[in-house]
Amino acid sequence: MTGDQFDTKSNFKKDFFWYFLATMLPMFLGFIKTPVFTRYFDTEDFGQLGIVSISFSFLGMVLFSWISSCLWRYYSRYKTSQGMSILYTNLLFLFTISLIFLGFAAGGWFMISEKDLVKELIFFSFFQLIFNQLFLAYMVVVRLNGKSRYYTVFQAVRAFLSLSIALVFAFYFELGISALISSLVVVDLASLILLVWLNPAKIKFSLNLINKSTLKELLEYGSVGLILNLSLLTVSYSDRYVIDFFYDLEKVGIYDQVSKISQLSVMALITVYFNTINPTLLKKLDTDFNGSLTKVQNYLYPFFLIGIPIIAYLSLFSEELAAILLGVDFRAGYVMMPFIFIATYVYGIANFFELRLKFSNQLKWLGSVAVITAILNIVLNLVFVANFGYHWAAYTTLFSYFFMLLLFYYRDKKVLELSSKKKVILLKMLLVLTSQYLIFKIFVDKIDLQNEFRIMIGLIFALTYFLFFRKSIKELKIPVN
Repeated sequence: MTGDQFDTKSNFKKDFFWYFLATMLPMFLGFIKTPVFTRYFDTEDFGQLGIVSISFSFLGMVLFSWISSCLWRYYSRYKTSQGMSILYTNLLFLFTISLIFLGFAAGGWFMISEKDLVKELIFFSFFQLIFNQLFLAYMVVVRLNGKSRYYTVFQAVRAFLSLSIALVFAFYFELGISALISSLVVVDLASLILLVWLNPAKIKFSLNLINKSTLKELLEYGSVGLILNLSLLTVSYSDRYVIDFFYDLEKVGIYDQVSKISQLSVMALITVYFNTINPTLLKKLDTDFNGSLTKVQNYLYPFFLIGIPIIAYLSLFSEELAAILLGVDFRAGYVMMPFIFIATYVYGIANFFELRLKFSNQLKWLGSVAVITAILNIVLNLVFVANFGYHWAAYTTLFSYFFMLLLFYYRDKKVLELSSKKKVILLKMLLVLTSQYLIFKIFVDKIDLQNEFRIMIGLIFALTYFLFFRKSIKELKIPVN
């Protein structure tokens, strides 16, 4: 092994380790929060929280998230030209305009709402969205600067404080379910103040640097990103509104919590992986798009070899996970968990295609696919959720993401062109996982075992998989430069 190869593996492992901690620690604390609060608040409370939270998620996507996406897209270009202050200043100007629109939207909703709980949730969600978006934008810069350790420590402390304050607000001050939002407001505001004071990324602004050409470029790219993200958010969250329309807030609460805990489990791992590879991958896409294909393929193979077994084991033990992570009233939703696990993973695969399309200036086509997928998902929900039950929202989401992935594949088939050796290994992987699934369903499911023993069998399956593919896993080459 050459020195460069050793450094590459070492750098990847180091960054992956820190991003893994940064994601897993908050997720672990989230797993503590979910069983505690789903045993304390009822399904209707969570249903109301889900509706307000999702509504603000849409507002955040429309008004702010596309601004952060511009950071990922243009950071390398402006850094090269020593124009970072220009980028930061114009993005802050756009953020300020969005903030004004948010004030009108939230204020109007607050005024027409009749329930005190809804008003509380709107009030706290308004400030939480502002502080959180500013915090997340700053963290993008931190990650692009390669400060993985700094990012990890900050995220871990923030997650711990958020849980602690939520527990105090809920059980000591008895603030109700709004404690879950107000605790985030306190933590995000404190985090933002600390970041502004320390300014580890050395961000600077100057009002004199606001110019039309830069704003136009950012708006053109951001508008397509907005359409894409808004469409994907529609696929992920619009089903709550459909469930609320045809059923009640209790069903919304069940579906919302089951969906969140399932998405969190998978999306956390996807986020770790993309946080690690994005600085290198985005730079390659920007400077050498034609040469980026090999790199994308090299990133996809580990995503399959490691990711598919994780999804398989999570799906196989959905009922056991629900019993551990959810309150009694929410556990009936475990049947939806495998479909949400798979849907989230399929979305992760689609991210590779999405990046390629963005950097090849196929933004209109990308936006069209996203809109078509969102419309398809809404139509499917209106038909199947209305007629067959709220749990069908999980099935329609999975189908919609598969449909989107097929369209992406049709446009860029070369992304999945792996070597024959890698294809053989992946085929063996599928055979091993299928065998384990059949063993579990034919034998283990027939025996009335306690959850602890069933989970132990799952761990044995996972260990067997690792031993069988240990050589392939150790030989993985994941470029970081």
